[in-house]
Amino acid sequence: MGWHLPFDRAGRCLTRGQRALARRDFLDAERLLREALGGRPHSAHVHLYLAHALAEQERLADAEAAFERAAALAPHNFVVPLHLAIVRLDAAQHARAREALERAARLAPDNPLVAGYLDLIAWAEGEHGRLDGLGRRARELPESFRARLLLHLAAWTLRTRGGKAAVALLEPPPDRPLAIRLPAPLRARWHRRRGERARRLLEAGRFEDAADYLAAQPGALDGADAHALLERARRGAVTAVATALERAAPPERRALLLRRYEYENDLGDRDAAYRTLQAWLAAYQQDGAPASEMPVAEAAARRLAELDVERGEFEQALQHCGASRAARPARETHGVEGLALLGLGRRRPARHRFEDFLADALFPIEIAVARAQNSAA
Repeated sequence: MGWHLPFDRAGRCLTRGQRALARRDFLDAERLLREALGGRPHSAHVHLYLAHALAEQERLADAEAAFERAAALAPHNFVVPLHLAIVRLDAAQHARAREALERAARLAPDNPLVAGYLDLIAWAEGEHGRLDGLGRRARELPESFRARLLLHLAAWTLRTRGGKAAVALLEPPPDRPLAIRLPAPLRARWHRRRGERARRLLEAGRFEDAADYLAAQPGALDGADAHALLERARRGAVTAVATALERAAPPERRALLLRRYEYENDLGDRDAAYRTLQAWLAAYQQDGAPASEMPVAEAAARRLAELDVERGEFEQALQHCGASRAARPARETHGVEGLALLGLGRRRPARHRFEDFLADALFPIEIAVARAQNSAA
């Protein structure tokens, strides 16, 4: 791809252009890369980066022309047809992307990134068995590949399974279960005693205590009637908290609203949970948006955005993502915003948000792949 002296002007412009690409300032990137080309017109490297800057501005014909010049300057380098394929994939030109990838594969038959994109295109076109290979190799591939994989997984899930399943793709991995398992007789006795205690709490009208007791003991839910007891406790807790809200002083209302939301959410009553979160945010603003509760405000607004996505209210989801970010920026909000943008057909900014969501490999992409496989089963 060529070389350059570290302090020449063209080299500085190339470096600054790469940085502009990284911060998604594509106009400035184009300007700097064209300036770099003035001093280095035969650099395939510069033409390739310029092609990406143009493609991100939806100037696909200009991007293809830049790739052609890069390919003419470096005909034996697989990177040029690989990146041409990536740009075509972003434009949903699957057949043309595959043609460029096949050229890249002939030049670098063992390259894992080329193989990953070939699998991704094949899966997007209906070869569902390719998802197994994607799940195994995605963790080792660059963040940009993982973002495109997540984009396609989310688009497919939104289209075929709906917003709730798409939101579930982004949930953090579940906690590992305790490795210690009691012998069957002791386990049955343990279940029985916890069920008896939960019933005593319910009979005493201590619904919140019963709900919290059962929920804090996940193993207890394996016992007979345990789920029915938990639902009864949660419904009673919702009623008890609603009664407490009627006579609560303003400083106490936000804490009670959060408790009611938790029970409603655990019951799967999405509409009630939505209204309660809205009430909490209104009370938070009315009380002067105390700084100590900014993390709660961020999470509450993001949860509203998730519920908006589940309902297909994508514009409303973007507004709630903005409110969440205003309270406190969080990586998780980027993922929800990516779903909302994808629901609105804005694939390129959605990919950018998924890149931010996956930053530094904090989210294990193989979890999303496995969830998509399970939802398809």
